[in-house]
Amino acid sequence: MIVANWKMHFDYKKALEVGCAIKSKLSDAKAEIAVCAPFVYLKDLSECFKNSNIKLGAQNLYFEDEGAYTGEVSAMMLKSVGCQIVIVGHSERRQLFGEDDNMINKKIKSAIKNNITPILCVGESLSQRQNNETFTIIENQLAKDLLDIKETVIIAYEPIWAIGSGKVANSEQIFEVHEFIKKFIDTKVLYGGSVNAQNAGELSKIQNVDGFLVGGASLDAQKFYEIALNFEKEKGVS
Repeated sequence: MIVANWKMHFDYKKALEVGCAIKSKLSDAKAEIAVCAPFVYLKDLSECFKNSNIKLGAQNLYFEDEGAYTGEVSAMMLKSVGCQIVIVGHSERRQLFGEDDNMINKKIKSAIKNNITPILCVGESLSQRQNNETFTIIENQLAKDLLDIKETVIIAYEPIWAIGSGKVANSEQIFEVHEFIKKFIDTKVLYGGSVNAQNAGELSKIQNVDGFLVGGASLDAQKFYEIALNFEKEKGVS
């Protein structure tokens, strides 16, 4: 599974241009492909992705279906415009907007209630990695974020120190963390953190990497296509 996280990028014209280019290149991809776009582009991207295998995703949601919550967007709203997946608990949401595990847990439950598959992001900071706290941090996130949840949730391991930094966790680090996560929950585990067309092939060789959550490289349709192609080649996806 290869998931694009566009974050807060593109104006309307560019969003549709890149989205439709991704559809053109990957509509018949063997791997699962998803694009998580800013809220304001979702409806038109839904139309763009029709008659293709590309899934439409959002980058966030609020846990109530509706109400006096100025500026928020609910899972019910996302579902109504065709969203199939949603990113929850990204480190940028946790750090910049103060989202805690209790809120993330509620968001996951709301997504599931509305038949949207959540992608839960977990990961450690550089200081936590250096202090050998990685597994403690991730276990704590998983336990709290998935409290009382039995339904399918996809996990994305994103070491915070690798996001947008150009640094990539090494194969052993990724394997160990993915193995740890899979012992906690039997589900797909994606890797995120400076994934690009150059390193996707090597990262795909890691046995328990089930796909990627791609940030900066997903802003270029050709680079995103190459990541998906390298993943399919190494995994023998058919």
